[in-house]
Amino acid sequence: MSGLSGGDYVTQQIRALAQAVRREGAGGVGTRSFQLAEHLAAEGGVHRGDILTATATLLAMTAWCDGEVEAARRFAELAGECDEESRELVTHLLRLEAAADQGWLPEAQAEALLEYSRRARRGDLATRVRALAGARRGRHRRED
Repeated sequence: MSGLSGGDYVTQQIRALAQAVRREGAGGVGTRSFQLAEHLAAEGGVHRGDILTATATLLAMTAWCDGEVEAARRFAELAGECDEESRELVTHLLRLEAAADQGWLPEAQAEALLEYSRRARRGDLATRVRALAGARRGRHRRED
């Protein structure tokens, strides 16, 4: 990996984690995914609780989508054992990503996300919420 900047290395590790989650969610134990998550926490400056919660949650979702109910339950339990702040962050991020996919965000979720972004001092999240809210107003405006 010589010649890569720190950002490139971290980006590669995030991609490797995403690939591991896709492979291991269906009935696996998530060994490689959790190893990569730990590595990102140590080397990438990502909060350990946040990345482990996100990894367990994504493994649960992948397993569920693959019809592996027992694996989904195990991964969801692991996510539930993480600290409350990390679970809250992951919940908000999942809502935000789902909203971005759909192109809009329900008002109640937008308000909850904005409140969270203020409390957590996450201006990046507030910016994304406002962009989605603005896209909805612009796209669905009636022409009368």
